[in-house]
Amino acid sequence: MSGDKLASRFLPVITFLVLAIFSCGTAQAQDGADFRSSLEKQTFFLVNQYRKSNELPPLAWDDTIAKVARDHSKDMATGEVDFGHGGFGDRVSQLKTVKTGFRGAGENVLMTSDPDDAARKAVALWLRSPHHLENIRGDFNYSGLGVWRDKDGVIYFTQIFMKFAPTTEQAEAAPPGIVTPFGMLTAPDTRARP
Repeated sequence: MSGDKLASRFLPVITFLVLAIFSCGTAQAQDGADFRSSLEKQTFFLVNQYRKSNELPPLAWDDTIAKVARDHSKDMATGEVDFGHGGFGDRVSQLKTVKTGFRGAGENVLMTSDPDDAARKAVALWLRSPHHLENIRGDFNYSGLGVWRDKDGVIYFTQIFMKFAPTTEQAEAAPPGIVTPFGMLTAPDTRARP
């Protein structure tokens, strides 16, 4: 059999195998992204649920903050940086430009090899740690959360908390007593003072 005939005979089989391998890789990549997104949103929801149960205003999700948090989790998972808060100042400097009126920031990190109910367990561990709890209860109004899983299945969490004050225009535009992403605005006290 000539080389051309042999190639034409096996071309459909080779094409099928290449497409099958590519499809499996794409499905696995989507599962990874779906897993991360679901775990991030679930963990964020649980943090806000805790804040609500303690009469604290909810944190607003910010995609830019979440991306920076996810990048830190990925760097920890791949060994680019040690597990911890190394580079936190750089992350804050990068995020100060997200909105005007930067007032403060905090960060919680966690790693676990137990994927079962990981969001609930992560938040429970943070709530038992005074420093992590301080961030969860803190005077922040924006947050983003990112997770990444390493090659051994260990999951790394990073949640960044940010406080931004409203611009003058936002504060003046909000009617008195209305809840905004920046907290509760109240009517000014116009009573006469002695």
